[in-house]
Amino acid sequence: MNQHEKEQAIWTQITEDLRSVGSVGEYGFETYISKLRLLRDTGTKLVLEYPQDIVFDWFEINYHDHIVNAAVRVLNAARSIEYVAAGATEDTEVCEQVAATTAAPCPTPQKEEKAPAARRRTRRSSSPANSGLNADYTFDGYVVGSNNEFAYAAAQAIVNNKDCTYNPLFVHGDSGLGKTHLLQAIGNAIQARNEGTNVLYVTSEDFTNAYIDAISKKGDALNSFRRKYRKADVLLIDDVQFMARAGKTQEEFFHTFNALFESGKQIILSADCPASNITNLEARLTSRFEQGLTVSLQAPDYETRMAILRNKLRKQWKSDLLSNEVLEFLAKNVTHSIRALEGALVRMTSYASFARRNITVADARIQLKDLLRHQRNAKVTVSEIQQRVAEEFNIRLADINGRRRTAAIAHPRQVAMYLARKHTDTSLQDIGAAFGGRDHGTVLHAARTIEQKLQDDAELRSVVDRLAAVFA
Repeated sequence: MNQHEKEQAIWTQITEDLRSVGSVGEYGFETYISKLRLLRDTGTKLVLEYPQDIVFDWFEINYHDHIVNAAVRVLNAARSIEYVAAGATEDTEVCEQVAATTAAPCPTPQKEEKAPAARRRTRRSSSPANSGLNADYTFDGYVVGSNNEFAYAAAQAIVNNKDCTYNPLFVHGDSGLGKTHLLQAIGNAIQARNEGTNVLYVTSEDFTNAYIDAISKKGDALNSFRRKYRKADVLLIDDVQFMARAGKTQEEFFHTFNALFESGKQIILSADCPASNITNLEARLTSRFEQGLTVSLQAPDYETRMAILRNKLRKQWKSDLLSNEVLEFLAKNVTHSIRALEGALVRMTSYASFARRNITVADARIQLKDLLRHQRNAKVTVSEIQQRVAEEFNIRLADINGRRRTAAIAHPRQVAMYLARKHTDTSLQDIGAAFGGRDHGTVLHAARTIEQKLQDDAELRSVVDRLAAVFA
């Protein structure tokens, strides 16, 4: 078997793995994966050719990581991935590599007609192999605002300090607010500082599945599973709330947690709510999760949403692809999650690439109507209310959740508590917890205070009605 045949066999195994695992779905496989072609395996990098008629940015964001993971499973080693557009002229080095595998001569462009450069993008895979880290999640791409500045500061302290002062670090927040990005950025930063550090990132679902697989096998499988997790210098577990569904897994993780903690290893966890609010989580795990530092991620304010859009646009697309007016429209209307905001940006930049013209706000309304309708119909959260109130009264989100009691802060805080009680199903106790750990009596007092003021204060009534209209 020659080199070309070996490479085609590798690609066949990778595509079969993707299909059998089912991570990309039938549509994704037929629309994207089946149209790729492996040009070269250098031993450290896979060079893949993609057809020019696909929306490359959408493909890369949604399917790149699945290809990387499949390559790790098939080759038992990490590979970076380089993409080359079909029909575009590659540089001499890549062209020679392709020629070596296909025995086809390298085309030589005419001097008077310079061929267009190939659209090529190299993405690093998770490094090191089997760490679970995605090298694209770094602090360079993490936009800091009032919604996440405390969590960011805690993350930086862990990266710069080796004495495990914040152990464990427990990060909680609604879906799509950047928990995974923050955890992986911590792991990548620690790995970059010391390549010998054993950093391991895993979701609680993957941890559970690996444990079930280990106990179902004979021999040394269970001990091998335990060695993998208990030898980690830094263990990052994402979405630990899902672990509460499995009692045996909780017991296993309890012992894993103790083994790491007692050895002075760093543990970092994330969930969609505080540990005490995770249903069916064992009390002994709750107490351990709460013994370190707990930080929350809130919905980003308008300024942070604009910074996220500009940062993403600058790094992944041409900076002038969308006008500032369109970016402002996105920032003002896609407010419930960073993931949805980035998804809206992908959709509009892809549309702009196809349309080959200046995109207007009217275009954005049409292209995003399903997303905007979904957002209107989605249940409002306390964090969204806090964000809207902070913007309305021109104060920092951190002030609403803080301890300051000046009139300029206390009044908006009471308005936010009033709206949270009226427009969400959240209990008084949980609302208080979301406002910096206040008790339910404080929330009830705030709601009654605003109700009384609304009877006589027409200006306040107008403000509250305007805010309430957003959540209706």
